[in-house]
Amino acid sequence: MSFVTDILLSDHFAGFSLFLVVISGIFACYKWCCDVTLKRASYINELTEKIRTDPLIRDTLYLLDYGRPWYSSDFHNSGSPELKMDKTLSYFSYICYLIDQNIISDKEFKFFKYEIERILDNQELQDYLYNLYHFSNSINVPITFYYLFEYGKEHNFFDVDFFNPNAHETNSKYHNFLNF
Repeated sequence: MSFVTDILLSDHFAGFSLFLVVISGIFACYKWCCDVTLKRASYINELTEKIRTDPLIRDTLYLLDYGRPWYSSDFHNSGSPELKMDKTLSYFSYICYLIDQNIISDKEFKFFKYEIERILDNQELQDYLYNLYHFSNSINVPITFYYLFEYGKEHNFFDVDFFNPNAHETNSKYHNFLNF
């Protein structure tokens, strides 16, 4: 038995070609990672820009931030005010969905955390969510703005009375505007 130890020129080319393929693959992977990072940054920028530039969301955030009264029995079916509030809450519920599904990272979520926590800290908003929560429970459907609500529940924004459908009878923070 004899072994041929001759290395042919074609073997050099094959080895060099394999080396180039590996280097090209590493470079392509690196470029792909860079592109994904840039796309994520661009997406986060789009989300934050919408908060600042969409007049419905911006105006609603100011309303919530400065604690002006807005939630009463007249709010439901009020047209524009309800539309503005629902659009804003839907938007922030979507952001909570993104963090819940690990589509955005905790670090990226910090861009929105202040607004979300200010929203959930608003007493009139809690009264609104109280009504939505108990109304949706009465008809066996998930609450509107589910992910925003879950974020608030997980981070203890709601007191014990919030989950009691009769709390509006003993706690002046809550009302029954949706007939649940």
